[in-house]
This record gives sequence, structure tokens and C-alpha cells, in this order.
Amino acid sequence: MKLIKYIFVLGIVSVGLSSCEDWLDEDPKYSVDNTVVFDSQETAKQALDACYGYLTTQDCFGQGVYEMSVGGSGLSWSQTNGGEPDRYASLNATPAGDAVLWAWRGLYKAIQECNTFIVNMNKGSLSAELKENYTAQASFIRGLCYYYLAMMWGDVPLRTEPSAHDGISEPKSPFTDVVEQIFTDWKYAYDYLPEDGTHTDGYIDKMGVAAYLAKLNWILSCNPDLAEHKSDYLNDAKYWCDIVYGKYSLQPRYADLFVNHVQDSPESIFQLNFTTSSDYSWNRLNWIFAADNASQGTAYQRIRSSKAFHDLFRGTYPGDPRYDATFLTRWYDVKKGSSYHLVSDSVYTYPYKSYKSKSTSRVADAVAYIPYDQVADATNPTVEELTTLQEQFYTLNTATGEKKVIDLVGQFATSVGDHAGWPLWKKQIDFNCQAQQSNNNIILYRYADFLLLMADVYNELNETGKAIGLVNEVLSRARTSVTPAAAQPADFPGNLTKDELRDKIFYERLFELAAEPEMYIDIRRGGTKTLKMALEIVNRHAITYEHSEGEKQKQNPDQRFRDRYFGADATFCGKVTDENFLKKNLHLPIPHSELSSNDGMSAADQNYGY
Repeated sequence: MKLIKYIFVLGIVSVGLSSCEDWLDEDPKYSVDNTVVFDSQETAKQALDACYGYLTTQDCFGQGVYEMSVGGSGLSWSQTNGGEPDRYASLNATPAGDAVLWAWRGLYKAIQECNTFIVNMNKGSLSAELKENYTAQASFIRGLCYYYLAMMWGDVPLRTEPSAHDGISEPKSPFTDVVEQIFTDWKYAYDYLPEDGTHTDGYIDKMGVAAYLAKLNWILSCNPDLAEHKSDYLNDAKYWCDIVYGKYSLQPRYADLFVNHVQDSPESIFQLNFTTSSDYSWNRLNWIFAADNASQGTAYQRIRSSKAFHDLFRGTYPGDPRYDATFLTRWYDVKKGSSYHLVSDSVYTYPYKSYKSKSTSRVADAVAYIPYDQVADATNPTVEELTTLQEQFYTLNTATGEKKVIDLVGQFATSVGDHAGWPLWKKQIDFNCQAQQSNNNIILYRYADFLLLMADVYNELNETGKAIGLVNEVLSRARTSVTPAAAQPADFPGNLTKDELRDKIFYERLFELAAEPEMYIDIRRGGTKTLKMALEIVNRHAITYEHSEGEKQKQNPDQRFRDRYFGADATFCGKVTDENFLKKNLHLPIPHSELSSNDGMSAADQNYGY
């Protein structure tokens, strides 16, 4: 199949530009007569490509939306330096934050473009079939943007007509009204996309829309505020799930989902494609997730995994092949070229620490690590266990007999003034990145996600045995991602109860889909209950508590490299006890710029707690 890269054709589908930012501030319109644009299939397709292309800008999934979804999820870490990443990683995002604004603005820019496209496409003279096809695709994109807006912000302005700068006044619409618009757009897309449409990477097809309708009904069934309609949502979700099931398949090797130029993956339901040849279609995720010496590009290691989630994953499934595709914990310094030394030029992060072992004849490099197989609970090593186990890692001066223990507690449970205490999120690291631009494509929705949500639907409908089988399809692929097949993750046993399976699916989705585009949404889908479940992964982690609230940390309150302890007092209870904190963090703040420029909204319309 042909891989589509969204490259904006400036002379046809956009206004004259002086810079990327100026362009993004313009209302979507066309530089030639609309009749000309929409009377030609070629130029109409270029206009449709621009609708898709808005999803790939830096404001949207090229950085802003993805950054807020993963960075603000509650399971990521960033420097505690008072900057914006510190605030959203601390679940204290501010309305003035750049990334919050980028995400909001990027989604609404794509909506504006789709609104204009839909109106003008239907005024043109092209065939009814082509009009329906192209309008269906633009409707899907608009619905997708409102899906992210509704799930991340709640009540938001609902704009379905082209707008100009002097007519942007629009009050917030209730969440349920926004959801109804998503249903309208996606049902139209499903009805009017051709039955025989073939899946082409970069464009949505009929089955892809059906999969999104399954997801929307499922996520609404999880929403405690809509509990009276739960049964209806579940049955509708099952209807769409049954249509989609078997129409896709799992990528045989899990790690191959996150490589350069993923195309024709059997697992891709919908993906976005990027190119470094465009000044507007930017994938800056390597810049956000990689360390500067981990790839050829320029990177900032702005967002990392928390130690707590890393240990939950590694301790739950030791040897899981997904681990090495999810976390980067050691790598060669690529900027040193081929003259590296195996250990001394390698970079190590949690749960590893490199050191020099002294002898009378030479200096040999060695690596200390957390011995997970020697602790009582591999998902949660304690400070006391680290203190004991670090005795096995030491330097020895053979001339004097002096033995110096490597301080694992000091490295991982107190501030050491660097990034080494946290692993990198690996999935969006592009080892061939140039400068800040990556060529990596992003799968927004994949079949494993679908299978896990389908399992949740069947479980809630009391078909727990069927649900276990669906989960086990995902677990089996994980094990067979390597040769010989791994022992973990083991299949779920067939005797799980409905309640047990519900909780296990929640955590399994975290493991399978960690650091992917809907991390923020997934964690909050069940309201404060599921958000609490995720944050208590952090709060019950002993090393995290010590690093955040321990006595040594209290003596250095301004350290830039600390962990976070969420929504509880300073005692180590492992719980999130502040219900207001949880309620606030169900949604992101509405950007100040929206409240100040939109006459239909005021400061009173800001989301709860901000």
C-alpha cells in the first residue's frame, strides 16, 4: 500500500505565509476561488490532506496533545524545577502553560479546517460519491478532535461552522452535547465511507470508524457520571466490537510497532504520518522523550517514566518482551561515534548505576542494579532492602584492601542532581532523528487497544470467559515477540471473577499502551476511581516516597531532581486521600488565551480547581 505523508500544498490549500505560526493563526480558507478548488478532485484531495495534516502539527499530535497526554498522565516524571513540565507532571498544570495551549489550539485548528472543508466540499460540482467520501473523512477528523477535547477538558466550545476572528464567541457546551457531536460525525463517516474501501495508512476507512465508535461507547460506559446509561453504552460498544473483531491482526513483534516508517502494520487502525521535508508537519516527540546522547537528534529528556510505574511493570512481568520496547534504561552515547568503550561510554539510568572497580593493575567498569529477584515484592523494592542488597556492589582497592559500597539508596532514593534516577520512555525515541524532527509515524489507535477494550465490554456484560480469551490474545503476542518465546506475560487464568478481571484489564492496558497517545484519557476513564488506582501506583512505591518525602529530601527542598507524592499528607500511607485533588485532575485547565479572547466564556467557566 502507498504510505501517505501529509505535505501541505501552500499555493492551493492555504493562504500566503510569512511563518508557520502566522499560518496557524489564520482561519482555514483557500487562496484561490473555492469553486476551483472543490471542482477538481486533485485540489479537493489536497484540501482533505490539509485537514489530516493539521493533526500532525507541533500544536497537535506532533507535540502538544501527545506531550500533555503522557506528561500529565500521573505516571511520568519531569524535572522538579518549577517549569511547565514540572507543573503538568506534578498534576498541577496551569491555564497559562504553553503545552496546554498548543494542544487546545492544535485540536481547534484542525476542527476549523474541517468545518470549512465540509461546507465548501458540498458546494462544489464533484460527484455525490466523492463528496460523501471526502466529507465523511473530514467529519471523522472533526469528531476525533472533539473526542480528545471532551475527554481531556470536559465541557468545551462546540464549533461546527466556519468561523472568522471577529466571530469566535462561543460558550462551553456540556460534555454530553460534545459527545453527541462526535457520534454524529463518526456515524456519518461510517455510513458514507465506501464498503469496499481498502485500508491505506494515513486515511481512515469504514472499519477504522467502527473501531472508534466501539471505543467511544466503551469509554462512556466507564464514566460514573453516565452510569444510568451504562447498559446502553455497553451494548452499543459490543455491537461495534463484533463488527470490527477479526478485521485487523496483531503485529507479530511488539517492538516493530514503534520503528521508523511503520506502514501497512496489520495492527494499525489509524495512524498519523510525518515527514521531515515539511516545515509544518512536525514530529518533535524524540525531542521530548529522548536524552541528548541517546539519538542523533537534539533532545531534552523532558518527560520520563516514573520509577514506580517502571517497577510495577518489571516486577509484574519479569522478562516481558514489551519491557525493552517501553523503557530505555541503558544505551551507548551515539555522539561519541565508533570509539566507545562498552561500559564507560554507555549511559545508565534507573534501575542501573555504573561505577569503576579499582584494582592495583587497572580500572574496570562495572554496573550496579536493583536485584529485583532478591526483594520480597519485585514491584516495590524498599529502602531497607536496597540498603542490604547494595553491599554486593563495591569497589575494591586490592593494594589496601579498602572496600567501598556502591550507594544504591543514594542513587535512587535521594536526590543525586541528575537525570539518572528515571528511565526514558522509549516508544517515540527515533534513533535516526535529525535535529528536532523525527520521521516516526504515530499509531493513534491499534488493534491491541481494541482487543483490551472489547474484553472490558464483554466482562461488564457478564461474558467473563470470552473477555479472558480476548486479553490472552494480546498477552500471547507479547510473549511470542521474541524467539524463543518468553514466559511472561502469562495468560490470565480462566477462573477470574468479573471484578478481578476488571482490575487486571485496567493495569494490563497501562502495560500494553504505556506512553501512547491516550494515556491521560485511559487513566481517567472511570473518573476519580481509576485516576486513584493509577496514582496509588506512585504513592505506594517505597523508593518514590523516600525520594519525595524522606528526611534527606526535606533538607534540600529546592532540588531539581525529586519524585512526587500525590494528593496525600506526608505520611507513607500509599493512598491518595485528597478527593479535591482527584476531582481537579480529571481534566486539564482551559487556556487563559481562550477565556480572554472568547466573549462567550469568562473566568467562571474555568474547569474545577484551576
